Amino acid sequence: MEQTINYGSYSAYKDTVAELTESLSQLKEYCESVDLVHTARSIGETIEKVAKEHFEVAIVGEFKRGKSTLINALLGQEVLPADVLPATATLNRVTYSDTPYVMVEYKTGETEKVDINQLENYVTKLSYESEKTAETVKQATVYYATDFCKNNVDIIDTPGLNDDEQMTNVTLSILPEIDAAVFVISANSPFSQFEKEFLEKRMLTSDMGRIIFAVNCFGTFSKEDEDRIVETVEKRIGSYVMEKAKMVMGEDSKEFAVYKRKIGKPKVIGVYAKKALMAKESGDQAMLEESNFPTFEKVLETMLTQERGSITLQILANKIISSGSELINSIIIRENSLMMETDEFMEKYNAAIEEIDDIRTKKRAEFVRINDAANSVFEDLQPILDSYWVQIEETAMKVIDDYPMSADDLKRDKLKIVYSKLTDRIKDNIENKAQLICEQIQNEINVALSDEAVRLQSFEDEFFASVSRIQEMFSVTQKRSRNGGVVDQIIGVAIGSVGTGGLFIGFREAGIKGALLGGLTGLTTWLATSFLLVTTVVGGAFLSPAGLCLMAIAGLAGTFTGKFSVDKLLVQERIDKYKAGFKQNVKKQFHEMKISSDFTETVRQQVYASFQGLKAKIEEETEVILLDTQKTLDGLNELKAEKKTMSDNEKEKLQTIAEYTGSLLAETYNLHKALTDDME
Repeated sequence: MEQTINYGSYSAYKDTVAELTESLSQLKEYCESVDLVHTARSIGETIEKVAKEHFEVAIVGEFKRGKSTLINALLGQEVLPADVLPATATLNRVTYSDTPYVMVEYKTGETEKVDINQLENYVTKLSYESEKTAETVKQATVYYATDFCKNNVDIIDTPGLNDDEQMTNVTLSILPEIDAAVFVISANSPFSQFEKEFLEKRMLTSDMGRIIFAVNCFGTFSKEDEDRIVETVEKRIGSYVMEKAKMVMGEDSKEFAVYKRKIGKPKVIGVYAKKALMAKESGDQAMLEESNFPTFEKVLETMLTQERGSITLQILANKIISSGSELINSIIIRENSLMMETDEFMEKYNAAIEEIDDIRTKKRAEFVRINDAANSVFEDLQPILDSYWVQIEETAMKVIDDYPMSADDLKRDKLKIVYSKLTDRIKDNIENKAQLICEQIQNEINVALSDEAVRLQSFEDEFFASVSRIQEMFSVTQKRSRNGGVVDQIIGVAIGSVGTGGLFIGFREAGIKGALLGGLTGLTTWLATSFLLVTTVVGGAFLSPAGLCLMAIAGLAGTFTGKFSVDKLLVQERIDKYKAGFKQNVKKQFHEMKISSDFTETVRQQVYASFQGLKAKIEEETEVILLDTQKTLDGLNELKAEKKTMSDNEKEKLQTIAEYTGSLLAETYNLHKALTDDME
């Protein structure tokens, strides 16, 4: 296994994953051979999870920005329909297959396998017939033999934003599920008002690091103009990001200070997708370089490996270190115990079982503290929750007060237009306000989670100290020095591998913080603003930082119909009376919406689900170790009762396992350190 990580390509990343997985498989086999059933099962679950991993990259942007052409350039040939008119009318997923075909999934749940050459008849607006068919399609999955998708990468072509509301909603629906996004912008007219608003509302969150902004149609400008366009786009996005972060975190908060230091520059790359496609189809390397597409592909691959894939590599590395440490610990206890007199063993056996019970008692007490922390967070959020509907209503009232009207607007034919515009403006503003509040709430939850993870460090120290004490109970140094044996080999390998100078090569001695939470708490200053803790431990969504909280208000603007009696308002002859009547009806509808939806309860569930995730992770990691430690001791107790000893073959087998595991721990620790250094 390499001690440094090659992020040069996605295939190199997959090679590293394959090496780590192979090492884990060997550890699993060894654990099974010494009856560490819980550790072996946990390893198997990790291997299975990684094997199913898919990276999903969504290509998003306004209609006619060249999204489908950019995807075709990634694939190296024209697979998806592209046209001068808005073409894509459904979600199109491209995934790998040696045999090209399309599987169409209809909104009814039915599926149909169609020829890839017929794709445009199902997913485009290029004809009346195809548009009608596309309206019945939920998603089309294109199976194609393309190198980019060969290593479990799926590309999602989305309908153009701002084409029509239904298509925009289709695109929004998949944003919480993806790993990365490419936002395509036109070099000819970068940043329309819609693009600005969409970025501010939907994409400029702490997941900013997983968005690439592709400024398309480069090659039609001078080099000087291209540089100027990229610089302008970078500055605009950077400004939008920082302003949003200030509103969510507070300009004077420590979270904002960390965020400002870590965020860096937005990934903005100028490309000429059509030229890149032509170059790949004709094999013209010079033209491909002119399109700047290789630079874009390199950044995308790095995003999927160094920035997204490193999480997967950490999970694998942590599992190797935890499982390998437990394996060596078990071997040491096993041989030492069999060299003890029965009375001595029974005394230490009882003390070890008592130590395990004590650990579980401390863990239960810790869970009570985690519950208290959740209660405290929810109490701290109460003022925000109490003022939620007040702020929503105040936002709407301000929109009404600020809306410019003249006496001419009170005419019957004009009043309907005023009504429609004013209602739309209220919808937009209350949705923006609700989302901001929810992002602020989620930020508070994430900060509290990070703080709790730091606090749990003391319990983690106690836990591994207890595990180490159990091992030390079975130390038989004098007998070992007389008889030699596998324990000497194990300890020699263990100490030499990690350089700790201690017998137990657990997470603590290896210097890896946060073992019980997957090795994450050493990154707490980064976690406070990255939401990695939430997405990794309790499950979360990319581009949807408010999680369940945001879901509570996602339909708020849609719920606000504005369908109140206009006719009664038509008799009003003055603007202030018209606005007063409008306000009264808006307040009435807000009151009805408040009664029908329990926003506070939704936030409460979000808070407790997040902290429950911490408890579940700690329970899972500690019990794997405790159950197998107790099982090892119980098995030894039976052997001692039967007066059995370890055969030479068994000693040789354990020595082989110890040597392999000790060497693997050293390599993996170096890998883990490299991963951690990259992320800090």
